[in-house]
Amino acid sequence: MLTLSPSVRKSATLIYHFAERESKARYKRSLLGSFWSFMNPLTTVIVYSFVFGIVYGAKAPLTDNGNAENFGLYLFTGLIVWSLFTGVVNGSMGWLTSVSDLRKKIYFPTETALLGGAAANAVQTGLEALVLIAIMGVAANLSWTLIFLPVAITMSLFFALGLGFIAAVFNARYRDIQYLIGILLNVAFFAVPIVYTPDLLMEDNVPDLARVFVEWNPPALFIEIARDAMYFLEVPQWNRVLAGLAWTVVTFAVGWWYFRDQSMAISEEP
Repeated sequence: MLTLSPSVRKSATLIYHFAERESKARYKRSLLGSFWSFMNPLTTVIVYSFVFGIVYGAKAPLTDNGNAENFGLYLFTGLIVWSLFTGVVNGSMGWLTSVSDLRKKIYFPTETALLGGAAANAVQTGLEALVLIAIMGVAANLSWTLIFLPVAITMSLFFALGLGFIAAVFNARYRDIQYLIGILLNVAFFAVPIVYTPDLLMEDNVPDLARVFVEWNPPALFIEIARDAMYFLEVPQWNRVLAGLAWTVVTFAVGWWYFRDQSMAISEEP
C-alpha cells in the first residue's frame, strides 16, 4: 500500500487550502455562489451566438453531422481553453503577491500558492466544460472523442503554470510585469483562431511565417485539440497532440525549476 510522505501530505493540504481560498474569494458575498460558474459560460454561448451568428452573420465550420454549426459553440469551445490559459498566467502573479507577507513570517513551499490558485481555475474550467458537454449533448453533437477535451485542458493548465511561475518571479521584483503580461495576452488573443476560423489563414495575402505561427503556437494547439474533440467529433491530429505535449512538458519543467531556484531570493523582496 502506497503512503505519502509527511512533506507531500503537507504540500497537498496547502494546495487545497489555497485553492479553497481562491474559490471563496471569487464568489465572496455572492448570494448564488458557484451557480455563476454555470451561468457565465451559458450566457457567453448565447451572446456570442447572437453577435457573431446573427448580427455579423459569421459562418461556423461544418461538422460531420451538421448538428452544431453554431458560431457561438465554435467560439465557446476555444474560449474554455483560452480562459484557463490566461487566468492561470495572470493569476500566478497575484497568487504569489497575496502570500508575500506570509512567506516572510513562516516557511512553506511557495509554489503551493500558485498550484492552489491554478487548481481553483481548473475546477472553474471543468464546470464550463460540463456546460459545453451538456449543450453538445442536446445538439446531438457528442462522441467518445470528448475524452480528448480534458487532455487539451490539462496541457493548457500546465503550460500556463510554467509561464506563470516565471512571470510571478519577475513580477515579484518588477511590478510592471503584470501590466506587460496583460498587454501581451491581449495581443496574443488574435494569434490563436478563436474569433476566426483557420481557413482564413489559407488566403494568399497571409504570409507563410504568420500561418505557421498561428497554427503551431501552444495555445492554438490546445484549442484545436479541444475543437477536434468537441466540435468536429474527430480524433485530434497526432502531430498536434505531440507538439502540444512537448510544449507543455518543457515549459512547465523550466518554469518549475526557475521558480524553485528563485524562491528564497523572492522571499526577501518587499
